[in-house]
Amino acid sequence: MSNYCVDLKSLVPVDNAHGFGKKLVFKKNDELDNSLTQIAIGVFQPDESCEEHMHPTMFEYFYFLNGEGTYRVGGEDIKIYNGLLLEIPAGVLHSLHNEGIDELRFLYWGVAI
Repeated sequence: MSNYCVDLKSLVPVDNAHGFGKKLVFKKNDELDNSLTQIAIGVFQPDESCEEHMHPTMFEYFYFLNGEGTYRVGGEDIKIYNGLLLEIPAGVLHSLHNEGIDELRFLYWGVAI
């Protein structure tokens, strides 16, 4: 396969850094020559949650592919739906909860500042 492509089917699920859910990592920070911190697909099973946390030196972006849930960002609850793109600014508290009966799947990446 070309160095320009990653086949999702070839990726092995690994634990998320916050101790919840799984992710399929396309590229990690040490494989990138830019300010991206990671590019991955996250998968939360029904009722899985991520505790409230923040990243002081990173913006995060989430594009939701499947499922339902709530993303709490800076004290505001945002309903998740397929096709939603969400930006989490650096230094803002956030948490995520899968409230549906299906997997919650999302493409996400971070940008260091």
